[in-house]
Amino acid sequence: MAPPPGPAPRRSRRVPGFGLALVLLGLAVQVLSLVVLPWAPLGANQPAPMSMPEIWRLTADGAHGFGGWYVLLFSYPLAALGILLALASVLESAALKAIWGGLAVIGLGILILRYGFGPFAGELHFTTQEVTTATIAAAALIVVVFVLRTAVSTFRRVAGLILLGLAGVHLGAVFDLANGVDQLSIGAYGPAIGYLLTALAAFTGPGRLLGL
Repeated sequence: MAPPPGPAPRRSRRVPGFGLALVLLGLAVQVLSLVVLPWAPLGANQPAPMSMPEIWRLTADGAHGFGGWYVLLFSYPLAALGILLALASVLESAALKAIWGGLAVIGLGILILRYGFGPFAGELHFTTQEVTTATIAAAALIVVVFVLRTAVSTFRRVAGLILLGLAGVHLGAVFDLANGVDQLSIGAYGPAIGYLLTALAAFTGPGRLLGL
């Protein structure tokens, strides 16, 4: 006579847990920094620290240098794509991964058409800015395609590295924008902190909960 069956083994089930909490915290930091908190004073006529929307309007009238172009073109889109990338990593969602890739490709395409291939509409003469923009966009497109083709575990690691890279790019841009660190306020560092939090979330991935 066969022995009675024992209790069913408990299986490991993934839940968002700590990683999702980090993403939400990073999102809150990004929103506060990009909407409310002061960044830095810009110019002799602006002695008080300006918030990101004020800096964006100022650079829209005439962006100069790496910091100005970063604020005008990349600050808000990269923050949104960074949060979406972290969510796709933490939730292990193929749909969010595809949405992130599609939005990234569309954004890079617009960037190349607007700032990279402008000379084709007139005289065939490329400025350093246009060549640099087209090169960076093409390299970023290769990275996006590579990330989309990776397995889930590799995707999380690559996503974390991308988010760490975005934190470095942001810090370099604000240092260039303010010509140093002496006058930078807490808001200027907020997006980098948000990227670091979401990078940690991507490396962490979903938690594990033992259950039936």
